[in-house]
Amino acid sequence: MRKRFLLLFIVAAVGLGLLWIEDYTTQSTQENTEGVSLLPDYYGEGLKNRTFNDRGELEHQFDARRSVHFPSQRLTELTEPRVKTIADDGEVWIIQSRSGTHFEDDKRLILKDDVQVSPLESPALSNSEDAAIIRTNKLTFFTQSKIAKTDQPVEVISLQGHIDAVGMIITIDQHRVEFLSQVKSKYVP
Repeated sequence: MRKRFLLLFIVAAVGLGLLWIEDYTTQSTQENTEGVSLLPDYYGEGLKNRTFNDRGELEHQFDARRSVHFPSQRLTELTEPRVKTIADDGEVWIIQSRSGTHFEDDKRLILKDDVQVSPLESPALSNSEDAAIIRTNKLTFFTQSKIAKTDQPVEVISLQGHIDAVGMIITIDQHRVEFLSQVKSKYVP
């Protein structure tokens, strides 16, 4: 009787051990699968991308020193991104920062750390007093609509003055910059 009880106990212990091993390996495999899906599938150095409209005209030129793509999140992390976007009338705007994230699903680019926005000066305007640089810490740029937004503090620097504000919307095709609140300006004619 004791031999049967001992044999039954050993079989039960082996069975429980096998169940535990199966559960442990299943958890490890799931964790590895989740970890792999969060890994990047490619990276690049010296990224250059151009987008053209139906007439074959340049709409955007996008450069970055480094890019890392994460397929499961459908986003790309960028180092020193620079966007050259062209308004409907041909005016060129430059938007650049130290880092950024491009979201594929909604064609949105979030720029962070020393964001600078400025219209590119043509040779005729190279000495123009109208030239200005807009600075902020974070900016969201929607590439399809060519609209840039921020709720962060904004600083505009030009030869004729200085503007500080909180929040801004830039509609590039309309050449419109709207400051949202706490606007303070200093104008020097």
